[in-house]
Amino acid sequence: MANNKAYWEKRMVQLYNAQDKRDAKFDKKMRKEYYRLESDIQKDIASYYQKYGKNDIIEFRKLVVQLSDSERNLLFRDYEEFMRRNPKYRNLMPVRESIYKLNRLEGLQLSIRMKMMELGTFEQEGFEKLLQEAYQSGYLSSMKGLVNTPAFFNVNSEVMMQTINEKWINGENFSDRIWKNKEKLINTLNNEIRDGIIRGDSYKKMAQIIQYRTGVGASNTMALVQTESAFVLNQANKQAFMDAGVLRYEVSAVMDKKTSPTCRNMDGQQFEFKDAKVGVNYSPFHTRCRTTQIPIENDS
Repeated sequence: MANNKAYWEKRMVQLYNAQDKRDAKFDKKMRKEYYRLESDIQKDIASYYQKYGKNDIIEFRKLVVQLSDSERNLLFRDYEEFMRRNPKYRNLMPVRESIYKLNRLEGLQLSIRMKMMELGTFEQEGFEKLLQEAYQSGYLSSMKGLVNTPAFFNVNSEVMMQTINEKWINGENFSDRIWKNKEKLINTLNNEIRDGIIRGDSYKKMAQIIQYRTGVGASNTMALVQTESAFVLNQANKQAFMDAGVLRYEVSAVMDKKTSPTCRNMDGQQFEFKDAKVGVNYSPFHTRCRTTQIPIENDS
């Protein structure tokens, strides 16, 4: 029967496994976009090294190493005056100007920002579609599993979008966190590139840095996908149960070596839906949380 605990635990496992597959499919799509971003940035860097470098090393580094402390300070403070005093280095002037632009978030940095904005837009559109599918799947599946449900039921689009756009973590929703992650990655990449050029890093080293940073960005996106889809799915379940008049629920954690102390402690505890609070007595309790809730039907 639908009021059996084992029935609901099995049903929730099936529901969340289906969502995991949708998440994985979206992750695969996003990683392809991050690889494309990585390739585009590496091409920009390669062009930069081809124009200003020799043997994949920026010559500006050689200049800086040869200078005294006073000359080095003069170089960064007043480049024109330095060139007047040291005309033999004038051939390196475009490199210094380019680095100056990088410090002012221009040139190469602007190119990276534009590429990241395109990636963020693609991610937001796909993410919203994924969350809509999660909500619809959770709501309809839970409704169908209950004994006493309305004769006709359907997803309320307005409630669904309010749920998807809810600012449930630190006053931010999924969109806020997408762009926050993108801004962080933009700043990190630009700082790494600027500092690497000033240090005189080889192109190979710079390419490795870009690969690592874009990889971290892709992993952060997946963590966000798993957390947000878990939130939306759990909220859809709750809405279905409440629409059907169910008053109480039991927290059900996946018990294995990955289970967090919080979820272990919450497993089996019972609460009323009207008192449900995400992160306190209703999942998700943390990033990549796998804990769910099962209904305690009123006639049980």
